[in-house]
Amino acid sequence: MDRTIINHAGIEISDSGKSIRIIFMFKNIRCRETINLQPTKANIKYCTNLRAEILNKIAKNEFNYADYFPESKLAKRLGLIKEQQVIHCSSILEKQLTNYAKMVENGYMSPSTFDGYRKIIKGQLIPSFGKYNITDITASLIREWISALEATPKTIRNYLTPLRNMFADAINEELVKENPIEQIALSKLIQIASKKSEFDAEPFDEIEKQTIINSANGQTKNLLQFGFWSGLRISELIALKWADIDFKQGVASISRAKVCNVEKGTKTKSGTRTIIILPKALEALTNQLKFTKDNEYIFNNPNTNNSWSSSKKVAEHWRYLLKMTNVKYRNCYQMRHTFASTLLSNGENPWWVATQMGHVDVEMIFKKYGKWIPKKDEIAGYNFVGKY
Repeated sequence: MDRTIINHAGIEISDSGKSIRIIFMFKNIRCRETINLQPTKANIKYCTNLRAEILNKIAKNEFNYADYFPESKLAKRLGLIKEQQVIHCSSILEKQLTNYAKMVENGYMSPSTFDGYRKIIKGQLIPSFGKYNITDITASLIREWISALEATPKTIRNYLTPLRNMFADAINEELVKENPIEQIALSKLIQIASKKSEFDAEPFDEIEKQTIINSANGQTKNLLQFGFWSGLRISELIALKWADIDFKQGVASISRAKVCNVEKGTKTKSGTRTIIILPKALEALTNQLKFTKDNEYIFNNPNTNNSWSSSKKVAEHWRYLLKMTNVKYRNCYQMRHTFASTLLSNGENPWWVATQMGHVDVEMIFKKYGKWIPKKDEIAGYNFVGKY
């Protein structure tokens, strides 16, 4: 069948008679592109208008061939469209890890932050997105991933940080035009998809606390007793040194934490503090002297007799220990929550409790532990050392 030019307007019906072609000149090349529409009067009019639009953009030097005909064989052959570059997300994420490692070497990122990103990238992002081309990641795909995580809000947001960075890198390298995460109503989705954090306050009662302490022995018992009665974070607890203790004044200086066997400052500026050593905590320190009085660090891992390398190692001992008791399992961070709830329920001043725990003010105290504060605070702050 001969091609039929319609109105000499650069429009023709294909040989099969089932589609329409438009003809135009671009960069001195005669281009013919097929539009998969039946050659009805309405469709021919549409193609005429489309050709006029293309000619107008060509005249203004604004025509992008790929926007109109992304699969054009002619355009690809003549180099008018670049073949889509296949860049798998895994390669971008691996490059991201390399950059993070360099930041650690140069002192711009802590080893613990790097370790967290490494676990997220290796354990979550590469298994979930690594096989995809970066251009194939959609907001819908990310929504499905978040919905299936069954993680806490904080964990989900932690996961999203390197994922955002992946798209930031891709945008900078002009691999994608936008970040699909920005198309998601994250706050609402996280509320729907997330679960309660095991770090939320669920303190042990007195019987549970004593059961846990008594189930341990030696250095482990001293560590747990001090943890329950000092309110320190686990990373602060394992970084504590004998030089930090003033037995005469009954105080301890908290100025560092240990994460991934590396010392660093406390979690916040207010975390650097001097705490009063309560009698039960002092008893634990006194008992610990016979184990490590000639060492730098106070608490050692009893399996190695070396200082604890990380909170994770303490957590492993904790899990093993709680299996031997009938106490409902909660993670070892609950020692800190138990300390706070014990003091507050006994009427201690929230400001003093906040100072002991390293909070800048009482906002976190009221938010996390408000239900343990007596409604009528008549005895808050009196002789707190003598009560315990």
